[in-house]
Amino acid sequence: MGKQLRLAGVPPVYCIDASALIDLGRWYPQNMKVFEPIWEKIESLVIKQRLVSPMEVKKEISMGTDNIVNWCKKHKKMFKDVDICQAQEMHNVQDKYDPEYWYTETNKPGYWADPWVIALSICEDTVIVTNENKTKPNRIPAIARNFDIKTIDLLEFFKEIGIE
Repeated sequence: MGKQLRLAGVPPVYCIDASALIDLGRWYPQNMKVFEPIWEKIESLVIKQRLVSPMEVKKEISMGTDNIVNWCKKHKKMFKDVDICQAQEMHNVQDKYDPEYWYTETNKPGYWADPWVIALSICEDTVIVTNENKTKPNRIPAIARNFDIKTIDLLEFFKEIGIE
């Protein structure tokens, strides 16, 4: 249904990964005037519920010390709790990962949000914003391709949302 709505002119919803949020905070600091248009546009997308992320991304980011940690706390409404759809899709997502990679990632201390980003994107028909390598196996872009989910990096995201 979501893809049909987009064809009818409904703007896309974006699901942002921790890598993109962290790079956003590092490469485009909020306290620099030149980057104000980027942050204003991103905040507008959050308000319009067109920029979302799974709660696991917030948890992953909260383990760090970057400035983006505080930004995420301020914009906590963009982070979606796990729902039934995501929990069900997680099984399909897990099946696309190499089992050894899955085991290693899920047994590390801390949080691993990548499969939750994909599950949320499946359930809410979003475009994924991630700065992960598009050619490496077991990364968001590679796994997302199995579900015909479009993935874009930050610069592609800026272009799509009208930042030049």
